[in-house]
Amino acid sequence: MAPGSASAAHDLSESVDYIPFGIRGLDGDVRGIPTGSCVLLAGAPDAGGDAFTYTSLARLMAAKHRPETVRSELADRAEKIPESVTYLTLSHDREHVYSEIDAVLGDESFDVLADHMTVVDYSQRFMDLLPVPSALFEARRTGRDESEEPSPLEAAEGEDEPADPDPGVETFHDLLDDIGDHLADAKDDLIVVDSLSDLERATEFGLPRNHELAFLIGLREAVVNWGTVAFVKYDSRAAEVRQNDTIHGLLHGHIYFYSNDEGYTTYRTVRVGSFGGALDTKRQTVFDSIIDEEGFRAKATKKISRKHW
Repeated sequence: MAPGSASAAHDLSESVDYIPFGIRGLDGDVRGIPTGSCVLLAGAPDAGGDAFTYTSLARLMAAKHRPETVRSELADRAEKIPESVTYLTLSHDREHVYSEIDAVLGDESFDVLADHMTVVDYSQRFMDLLPVPSALFEARRTGRDESEEPSPLEAAEGEDEPADPDPGVETFHDLLDDIGDHLADAKDDLIVVDSLSDLERATEFGLPRNHELAFLIGLREAVVNWGTVAFVKYDSRAAEVRQNDTIHGLLHGHIYFYSNDEGYTTYRTVRVGSFGGALDTKRQTVFDSIIDEEGFRAKATKKISRKHW
């Protein structure tokens, strides 16, 4: 190693910026997410990943635009938080996304997130590539009686629809290219891709497995250069994802969500994995996760050896 290179490397490490999680109980215990990181959010649908995503996005947007409404420790870190969010959905339409967010967040949190988030709805084009029976596809296409007026949400958000290509021409490759273009246009935003589960299911209908992996690798490297943070949601049991050598470790960091039924209640935990080694220690912290009227929050409970998680 050349003289002075270790010192230069240390200086470079010290210059890395972090954004907070926006999650009570994680912020303060964990330094945050390094900018330029692509983060896998993995867990079964009932394990808390959705609530984590919506709460994190809402708190970060509140810290950026309404700092008086959040804790001072979070507001003080607002400088590195992007101005807005781009939420890209593959199989859930825009209204479904907003209804899910509304079910988790209170009115104030919902409003600040909605004011600074663009939902890019690819669900119609995604479904068009699947062999869905035409009667069901057309029912979904209209979504309501043709005589009805568009909902206020549709009227306000209609311009965010991706362009619909000529019928019968598009392929999954075309769709991924267009998604890549849209994400590149949003390179200054916090990015959410919902979801890796949809891409995996699409491999049953003609999407080559290597195209799915190439998309993730490309997104991972692009996010490094963009200097933002991208969340990639994955609805799959955390234990199974950790045993999948193709996915586990592919992105810069991972947050795993677990749930276990105990009697009449569901016990949830969350564990934060490494970001290029930044969060690797000999023992990792398990956080209890709580979902209530304030959204998602965490509480550190115990340390566990890395070999056990």
